[in-house]
Parts: sequence; C-alpha cells; structure tokens
Amino acid sequence: DHEVPLVDFYLSFPSPSGPADKVGLASMTGWALRNGGSVNIPADSLNYLVEFKAASIGVSAGQEQLQVYGFCLKDDLGLLLEIARDLIDNPAYPEDKIEFRRSNMLEGIRRSNDNPRGIGSREIYKLLYPDHPWGRENSTTTVNAISRDDIMNYHNQVFQTEGAVFGVVGDITLEEAKELTSKHFGDFKGGDVAIEPLPKAGEAAKPGIYYAYKDVTQAYVYAGHRTITYDDPRSHAAQIMNYILGSGMQSILSKRIRVDEGLAYGTGSRFSAPVPIEGTFTAFASTRLAEAGRTLGLMNEVISDYAENGPTQEQFDQALKAYVNSYVWKYESSEDMLYRLVYLKWRGLPLDSPQRDLEAYQNLTIEDVKQAAKELLHPDNMIKVVVGDKDQLDQPLESFGEVIELDISTE
Repeated sequence: DHEVPLVDFYLSFPSPSGPADKVGLASMTGWALRNGGSVNIPADSLNYLVEFKAASIGVSAGQEQLQVYGFCLKDDLGLLLEIARDLIDNPAYPEDKIEFRRSNMLEGIRRSNDNPRGIGSREIYKLLYPDHPWGRENSTTTVNAISRDDIMNYHNQVFQTEGAVFGVVGDITLEEAKELTSKHFGDFKGGDVAIEPLPKAGEAAKPGIYYAYKDVTQAYVYAGHRTITYDDPRSHAAQIMNYILGSGMQSILSKRIRVDEGLAYGTGSRFSAPVPIEGTFTAFASTRLAEAGRTLGLMNEVISDYAENGPTQEQFDQALKAYVNSYVWKYESSEDMLYRLVYLKWRGLPLDSPQRDLEAYQNLTIEDVKQAAKELLHPDNMIKVVVGDKDQLDQPLESFGEVIELDISTE
C-alpha cells in the first residue's frame, strides 16, 4: 500500500509454555526484553531513539508465541529491524527492570480476587484445562521463582529460525522486504533446542458445582465444557450456533434471562474452536444473590432446549447475515490482515483461510446449525462455577449437585 509512507511489521517466534512452577516466565521475558533494552542500546536510549523517529517497537509473549513488532516510516524500517536484531542478540535484562516487572505482576496477583467476575472466568478455565498451560495462572510462588537465569534460558530457547515468521505491510514491495530481512536476519541462526509443541489437554475436571466464596451483593455464574478444534467440519456451524444462543443483546440467553425474566445484569455465551487443542463452550450470568439459583436453572433450561431444537429459521437468517457482515470487517485494516496472515503461517494453515471461512459461513444451512447444537452442547455435562455467598442464595447449591469448594488463594 503506497498511499502513505508507513509500514507495520511482526516478527513471530514459537515459544514454549514454560515450566508449571514458573508461570509468568513468558510474560516477564517479553516485558523485560523491550523495557530493559540491549547491551548496546540501554532502555532510555532506545525509547528516545524510537520516539524521535515517531515510531514504535514492542514485544509481547504468551504461552505459544513471542512477537517483536513495530510501526514506522518506511525509511526507518531498516533501523527498527536493526534494533530488533540487537534486542535478540544482545539482550540486557537488567535486574532492576526484572524486579520492577515482578513487583507489578505480584500486585496484579494480589488484586486478582478483587474482581468476582474475573474469579469465575479464571476458575472455570482452570477446571476445563487442569494441569495444562491453558489452565495455568500466575501466583506469587511461580512469579517469585523466576530468576534472571530463567529469563535468559527462555530467551535463548525462543529465538531460533525454526518456525519463525516475518510479516510486513505498508509502503514496501516484496523485493524490498526480502532485501531488508536478508540484510538484518540473513545470518541469524538462533538457538538449537527444539521447542516442545503445546501438549494435548487431558480430561477436564468432573462436571459439578464448584463454589468460591466472595462477600458481594451479586452472584457470578459460569457453566461450560470442552468442545472441538478448528479443523472440525462443524466449527463454522458451531460459531453461528453460539452467535444465536449467547452473543449480544439479541441472543436467546439475553432475551430469556435478562429481558423476559429480568434476572441478569449481563448474560451470554462464548464458543471457541482453536487450532492446536479442543476449545470451550461457556455460558455466564451475573445476578442478584437472591436470584442465583433461579438464574442457573434457567440457563441450563435454555441451553437444553436449544440443544434439542436449535434456532428458528428467522433467528438463523438474521444471525447468519449479521455474522457474515461483521466478518467482512474483521480485517478492515491492513495491520489486522497482517497479524492474521502471520498467525496463519505460524499455525501452518493456508493463507487464504479467512476467505475459505467466509465461504463456509455463507454456505451454512439451518440444519447444519441445528445438528451442531445437538452434537456439541452438553447441558447435563457442564462444569458450573458460582462466585458469591452461597448462604444468601435463593436455593441451596446442593440442589444442583455435589458442591466442591474452590481454593482461590493466589499464593
């Protein structure tokens, strides 16, 4: 795109999940790499240099991917790639920056139980993915266990050529992009320690009622189970299935629980069908303590009815039109499309997957969605998490099944 002399770039590396006793290592590494600068360019000098050029450079790290990304004038792309290479080859990781980041992370952990909605969301994922990276959460113990040596070892493991992807968009040609990457990364070798792929998820926790005490005036209710992966032929129908059931104010859950009964301040559902492992279906609602049992029962009733009967033709037609229209705008900006393409390349998926997905949505029928609801929704096999004061509820939690109390300690 040569309309304006600007470019965005993403440099992506597969990253390990990190050890279970040092959760937070990836996040700390990514932050300390960018904010600690390199041996050659200390953090303050790096910030000044980037700001002087009206550019930006950042690092983000998660459970499976570390990215160095930036935005600049076209003429400065070479400089930003030079900086990125220097950060990779000569990271400083000063102790004061590591300790600053540690203190911020510990404060976030200390405050994590202040938000009861966050407790429910956090705990249900821990139950859906027990002993798996997707279900792990930082704790004071794991964050305090991270040393500078751990960060350096993690850094040396992440930055290698195997699986690395470079993406760039803007005022640049393919030839220019190849020339710049060859100049700044042509001799890059990186580490030689193979990164273990994300492990398969084991069994989820057993279905039942899980309870976390919180002295609040509302109850926060979550219910869910594991689902399917992206390559499942039902994944597109499942997204429309969930859009009708629990996405937005026009959804069935919102109409029944919030509008018709006035029970919930917020309610809905989410469905994920990711690439590497099984995703999740989760429904949620926040309501008055004195209505929590009724809300939980109605949520189960709505999901059960939908699993059995699916949507009406009108609901399907409206949802499909709205979803397809919104999908077109998902990649409105060139930066959004670039991130998507880098992600697809990193995952080993076809680069035209967005177009293929759109065609799949456009070709769906109501029968596809009904079949997905029947096969993929399991209201009698859900993990249910309730956050609040059970002694103030309108009916005993035990009436829904065995109650298991959760330890929400952040130690």
